[in-house]
Amino acid sequence: MTFNSLYFIFIFLPLAVFLVWIVPQKAKKTVLLLISLLFYAWGNPRSLLFLAGSILFNYLTGIQMGLLKEQGREKTLKRVVAAAAAADILLLCLFKYTAAGMPVGISFYTFSVLSYLFDIWQGAALPQRNLLNFALYISLFPKITSGPIAQYRDMEKQLAGIRLNRTQLFSGIQLFLVGLGKKVLLADQLGAAFAMVTEQSSMSVLSAWLGMVLYSLQLYYDFSGYSDMAIGLARIFGFELKPNFNYPYLSRSVSEFWRRWHISLGAWFRQYVYIPLGGNRVSDGRLFLNLLIVWLLTGIWHGSGLNYIVWGLWHGFFVILERFVIKDHFDRVPRIFRILVTDLIAFTGWVFFFSPSLSSAVHYLGQMFGAGGAGVADSAGLYYLAQFAVLLVAAGLGSVKVIRLLVNRIFYRNSLHLGESVLNLAAFAGTILLLICITAGLVSNTYQSFLYFQF
Repeated sequence: MTFNSLYFIFIFLPLAVFLVWIVPQKAKKTVLLLISLLFYAWGNPRSLLFLAGSILFNYLTGIQMGLLKEQGREKTLKRVVAAAAAADILLLCLFKYTAAGMPVGISFYTFSVLSYLFDIWQGAALPQRNLLNFALYISLFPKITSGPIAQYRDMEKQLAGIRLNRTQLFSGIQLFLVGLGKKVLLADQLGAAFAMVTEQSSMSVLSAWLGMVLYSLQLYYDFSGYSDMAIGLARIFGFELKPNFNYPYLSRSVSEFWRRWHISLGAWFRQYVYIPLGGNRVSDGRLFLNLLIVWLLTGIWHGSGLNYIVWGLWHGFFVILERFVIKDHFDRVPRIFRILVTDLIAFTGWVFFFSPSLSSAVHYLGQMFGAGGAGVADSAGLYYLAQFAVLLVAAGLGSVKVIRLLVNRIFYRNSLHLGESVLNLAAFAGTILLLICITAGLVSNTYQSFLYFQF
């Protein structure tokens, strides 16, 4: 089951909200856990066995770690953490990098259980002795399949008890619909456009660059849309997850881009890999190695193909370049130029991301610079550019802060000096209109899965 299915929107979700809200306070977590497990097992019950095994194994490991901490047996504690983490990572690699059928969301929930173990080891959290709370942390349905990757230290207190209120309910519904709108009204349309442009046997320079831009915008709206939906759903059920995107295509450096894109993944690698390696409080040589390791692992996390590894190292190269060579010199360059350069680097990197292999990525990059034999701008490229111009403009405006600033001015700053009842009515009407447009899009379009489901 996925967030962008009519069954989920109009049947599963309303029933889930109704059940969690009407049951007694003591039963809310149990009901939410059962709903999460049902959501996860829907269509692939076999995955539930691996999820249950991971929950039980890491729960017992956490209890053991707590006992070792109380006894002051630090050496044994380190061995237990290392062995448990190795087992979790080995299972992930077994499914992710072999022909074995991969359980849904294993990359994301494995990083959640590792966060739990590392937080106990680092003293940032206590072992969770309530199995229900721990199971809910791992399997909470809004985040289990594609994140955001919530660190245990950030959710520990929230697991103590679910507190529901109408403000969170309505705010969560609005955020969910915004994310769903990103997916259905923009990402899916951009994906269809990208497929049309790139299905050509030989592309002109214009077509190749157009395809790269279309995919870059599609990926942003697809994944940020999913993240908005997940955060909104979690809020509906009383949990607050941190934002996962912050207008990454407005970044003025590659380092800043990765503080704005898939924020939860970057925070995970920073907290549990980069800082334990020494962070930036080391020699330049060691810092270079630390950054290289983090970006190599980032690429490997996304896939075993050479194209993903090159993609990770591509970003790592520019982060290292900014750190050791460019330093503060780039700050003297006009802001718009820095944004354009950063986007060019990020967009080009997505070629390695969407290509099925490294050789196909190199072939695509060659077409971007005239190696396709179709010239600079052929009739097909000009046709597609004209056909998708409105879509590109709409997607471009949505990827910057224009729409957000407009909404803030009207509804929060009340720059039009409207009465509160008028503002509430306008917000309600806008929400209903968005839902109608989304429903029409879901009914008329072919279903498209979320891009990050493959990871």
